[in-house]
Amino acid sequence: MSDKYAVPNKLPGKTVAVLAHRRRRILQDKSVVEQKRKEHQKRLAKKKEHHKFRRAESFVMNHIKAERTSNRIKQTLLHSKVTREEDTNEKLLLVFRHAGKKVFDETTSKIFKAWNIPKRHQAVFLKNNKENQILLRLAEPFVCYGYPTIATVRELLFKKGFAMIDRKKTPIQSNTMIEEHLGEKGIICLEDIIHEIFTVGPNFERVTSFISPFALGNPKDGWQKKVSVSFKRGGEYGNRKAAINELVSRCL
Repeated sequence: MSDKYAVPNKLPGKTVAVLAHRRRRILQDKSVVEQKRKEHQKRLAKKKEHHKFRRAESFVMNHIKAERTSNRIKQTLLHSKVTREEDTNEKLLLVFRHAGKKVFDETTSKIFKAWNIPKRHQAVFLKNNKENQILLRLAEPFVCYGYPTIATVRELLFKKGFAMIDRKKTPIQSNTMIEEHLGEKGIICLEDIIHEIFTVGPNFERVTSFISPFALGNPKDGWQKKVSVSFKRGGEYGNRKAAINELVSRCL
């Protein structure tokens, strides 16, 4: 047989070089991935060791914070007039928990649990009655509150509104869902919910328990003043009255 019909026993040199380069690159990629995996495991192990050891000062500080909050609550109850007539002119309150990622005081924790805002950056609608006025004074350093407009109520429900169905946070996908759960109260659509909340109607508590707490964020341009100072003294927390609407619009 002629040599020109013989099948070569090697690939051309250029092809071999390309394949070798590709194989070397694959091995390098694998080694990089393996190295990253080992470094990640080391960081996790170090993090676990760090969490195992806690300085004694951390436990002391938690106790001090709880004691300070407890003393502040006692002083508030003794010296504050929390049931002024002027404070209950507006029917509806919007309460936004902006501070206190961890609350060590038992009384404050119970207040947040009663209002259904166990986490920071959650907001709820409350009746502006004497009971809530007292509780607001006790938990004031952790919350911003005020009187929402109907535009704010509508915006919160349309942008951040979720329903609590079987203890699960569920998107409000249609008016049929609302009618299914609130139809016996004469509430069949989202506009009915907005009206019931804003007017603090007879079914206010049923509607607010159906709506999940609103999950907000930090203001878009950040907190402009000191968070640890009350709004009356030029800070952020406490009763903002109508100014709560501007704050909520920046948090949406």
